[in-house]
Amino acid sequence: MYRLGWLFAEFFASIGIPLLIKVNVLYDSEVNVYVATSSDLKGLIVEAETLDELEREVKRLIPEILELNKPNLVKIKSTYCAFHQAPFAV
Repeated sequence: MYRLGWLFAEFFASIGIPLLIKVNVLYDSEVNVYVATSSDLKGLIVEAETLDELEREVKRLIPEILELNKPNLVKIKSTYCAFHQAPFAV
């Protein structure tokens, strides 16, 4: 797998190498929400009350954001999303 944010990602995707979108998840304890952002996919910022809700919303938005940022990649079916959550104190 090759990260979407790395150089030549579109080329590797065009020859069939699956792409990975890294999504960073943070928990904002002041407002009790999870926040997802991605340096691989500019414009991805999502808030949700649960991790399941957050994951569903992120996966729903990825094709739309790809369409705006990288229209050549929308047709490629082998794009995966990996969620990374930093540890937080309760």
